[in-house]
Amino acid sequence: MRNAQSFDVFDLHHHVGSLDIVGKGPQCAGDMVADADKRIAFMDRHGIAQALLMPSNGYQAPDGIADTRRVNDRVAEYRDRWSARFPAALGTVSPLEGDAALDEIDRCVEVLQMKGIVWHHRFQGCAIDHPRMDALLERVRHHGVPAFIHIIGDSKLESPWKLEVLAERFPDVRFVALDAFSSPDFAHWMPHIARRHPNIVFDTGVMVPVSHMIETFVRSAGAHRLLLGTDFYSSPKLFSSPFPLTEILASDLPDEECALILGGNARLLLGLA
Repeated sequence: MRNAQSFDVFDLHHHVGSLDIVGKGPQCAGDMVADADKRIAFMDRHGIAQALLMPSNGYQAPDGIADTRRVNDRVAEYRDRWSARFPAALGTVSPLEGDAALDEIDRCVEVLQMKGIVWHHRFQGCAIDHPRMDALLERVRHHGVPAFIHIIGDSKLESPWKLEVLAERFPDVRFVALDAFSSPDFAHWMPHIARRHPNIVFDTGVMVPVSHMIETFVRSAGAHRLLLGTDFYSSPKLFSSPFPLTEILASDLPDEECALILGGNARLLLGLA
């Protein structure tokens, strides 16, 4: 089997913060170094050269947009302190934060130099196609950055057809479907969505170990539409081995297609190529 060291591997899907909505995660100042040590050790163990950082959307927000701003600042600080391993980061806003969310998108892109905006709607308490998303995506389109949308398989708020609605409304916005292969049903769905919506690319976070149809997807949609993501969280520990990376390395895909999936596509998307 091929090994990761043969490729310049870029992991598109790393969360800074706890998956537990009542946890604080590394938003606490004393946790950042320990978190980076653990994260970089995982990457080194599996041959992952670099990763994209994004907030965990399970953070507490009793003060609304002020808490969101602190989370975005924290992710930007994390990126800057270990920029060799984390050369890019995403910001977030809640669709329920009103016009303040528009200003925060501006700040994320213009001040914090974030490479895109990410949503995890099941944590944020609204559906992907919530009417408020239109104003937010208009601002994303204005800045010319991608919109990262989770479509995890166990959440009706994040059903893929809702992402299709947004992709149709905003054909000139590049959407990244995170967790696109998180169930066998989704895996069969993705090639059809890819054919209908050329402005969506797909990551491998939470890819199921059976019936994930990666090679079928690549034959149908092309290797340029797929990006490696492992869905690494600060806490709790969700896995010991990055299954999508192992599976792609063991696949029958040619090396040039693996190179795109394992890093080339992500770096081009983020302007790091």
